[in-house]
Amino acid sequence: MPLPSLDISLEVVMAAYNDPEVLTLTLEGYRRQTDRNFSLCIADDGSEPEVAEVVARYRCLGLNIRHVWHEDRGFRKAQIVNRAIEGSRADYIVLTDSDCVPMRHFIADHRDWTRPGHMVAGRRVDTAEGLTARIKTGELSLASLEHPLWLLFQSLRGGLSRAEFGLHLPRWAARLWSRKSLALLGANMGVWREHLMAVNGFDSDFEGYGAEEVDLEWRLIGWGVKQRAMRGRGGLIHIHHHQRQADAYVFHLLQHKQQAGEVVARNGIR
Repeated sequence: MPLPSLDISLEVVMAAYNDPEVLTLTLEGYRRQTDRNFSLCIADDGSEPEVAEVVARYRCLGLNIRHVWHEDRGFRKAQIVNRAIEGSRADYIVLTDSDCVPMRHFIADHRDWTRPGHMVAGRRVDTAEGLTARIKTGELSLASLEHPLWLLFQSLRGGLSRAEFGLHLPRWAARLWSRKSLALLGANMGVWREHLMAVNGFDSDFEGYGAEEVDLEWRLIGWGVKQRAMRGRGGLIHIHHHQRQADAYVFHLLQHKQQAGEVVARNGIR
């Protein structure tokens, strides 16, 4: 199989809603990347002005960031991420969330995992509340979060879960471990922009928390896009927050959409 082109343009589209403190941590993570040839877009679902202030500060610090915002009228992530995708000029888009701090090889790993006709499913480490507080106060540096022994130690202490997804394994080992497929996770997925445009992006009928990423995955597969798992590379640290419950009706909507079998969203980017 041919190796990916190293000169592809890559943009991270990051869904965000308020919490400028956590966004600051995440953007610090992007400043640490070993591969600096990327752009960022904050897909902002109606945050207060403090988020725009953080974005402006990190532009001044050298990050190439767009900020796409719409009015807060409930959970409308699908719509604002679609606007970010439509405005992107990148060949390849990495979709993530503003509460997911990238490890320093995150961009390089996503670039390495690209293949024609494929989308990439990555994963994240989840921190517990106590550990999150130490990260926010600066007691724990971002560099310390990437040490494999530290990840193991914190996992044994209950400070985090899924520590294995924070490992940066040798390429051969990561590829061996990634042979088994993974479902797409909105916090860590890579898709060619042309494929997102082909299925008309996210389905904007999904207003309310949950299911929009599941819907996108089955439509991409229906279009003929193949899936690649990424384990042992492309790690993220998910900053703890109180988990919101999925809105029940969106899964009824998902079932209805799948029964209709339309892989191109009627109400998407266009």
